[in-house]
Amino acid sequence: MTRASVENNTGERRARAEAAAWIARLHGPARTRATEQGLRRWLAEDPRHAKEFERATDAWNDTGALPWRPPREHMLRRASPTRRRTVWRTAVAVAVAGIIAVWMGRGMNRADVATGIGEQKIVELPDGSRVTLDTDSRIRVRYGPHVRSVSLRYGEAFFQVLHHPRWPFVVLAGSHKVIDVGTSFVVRRGRKRTGSLTVTVIRGQVAVTPRGLPNSVPSSGPDVVLVGTGKRLQLHAHAQPLLQTEPPQQAIAWLRGELMFNDTPLDSAVRKFNRYNRRKLVLSTPRLNRIHVGGVFRINAAGSFARAVADAHDLCVIVHHAEWILEPRNRPDCALNRRAP
Repeated sequence: MTRASVENNTGERRARAEAAAWIARLHGPARTRATEQGLRRWLAEDPRHAKEFERATDAWNDTGALPWRPPREHMLRRASPTRRRTVWRTAVAVAVAGIIAVWMGRGMNRADVATGIGEQKIVELPDGSRVTLDTDSRIRVRYGPHVRSVSLRYGEAFFQVLHHPRWPFVVLAGSHKVIDVGTSFVVRRGRKRTGSLTVTVIRGQVAVTPRGLPNSVPSSGPDVVLVGTGKRLQLHAHAQPLLQTEPPQQAIAWLRGELMFNDTPLDSAVRKFNRYNRRKLVLSTPRLNRIHVGGVFRINAAGSFARAVADAHDLCVIVHHAEWILEPRNRPDCALNRRAP
């Protein structure tokens, strides 16, 4: 996706949100001549504004104005001026969310998206949120009037969520769900039904709960884990949840086409490289799992990674069909000393 297309999509999402907000203002009791003049100026600023305003008007008509819940008069009489403004802003926000929810029926409210080995893909969601799929991943998008749901079938995805308090954003992954609290985060899930689940928060906070719980963010509970910025939660079948620190830049290095390792077990680093490359790295003996590695590597540079590890730990690299085999140098096979290209 080019920079120009990203900027165009961003402009359209902004125009869509602003159009919904204008509709809510025009249908509220606070409408004034200044409101109407402001709308005319906004429509004249960009051709996209008129187009999105027309679509927002259609969406409002389809709802029968149901999303608009004006504050009760007695609440306003008793409230201070500051509190009165807060009440109105909340009411407008609810109306805007209702309009956008109806809008989803005309956009990509249902879609399945997948990537192949070595492929990455950006998915622009109609509400302004964005999902970036890593290699060999699949998601299913299901937007409804009460919840925005994305199911991660397998692989890894980076979520940048536009928060709506009354319209939760939930990622379903196996037997768990990840509930957004206005944030960006990464979710990784293995292909096996009982495989591991990893949730890393880049900014903000998420709640990780069993799938059967409500979509509202729970404050606490025996099966609820709140994950904050720079934290990684790992869930494995028949094991206790493991919450660790992970630098955000390391967690999303793959967005830059890189893999970052910091005292990482060699077998873990090998598994990451193998997700991106058809020629696989193989460890000839479990003893090599004791090796820990560090550094920054391009995701398609598995051969360079193998040579670097071999040079640092007295190993050799044997090229065998579709594999790079790392083996101790004292093994007979290393006599051939065939190196990875």
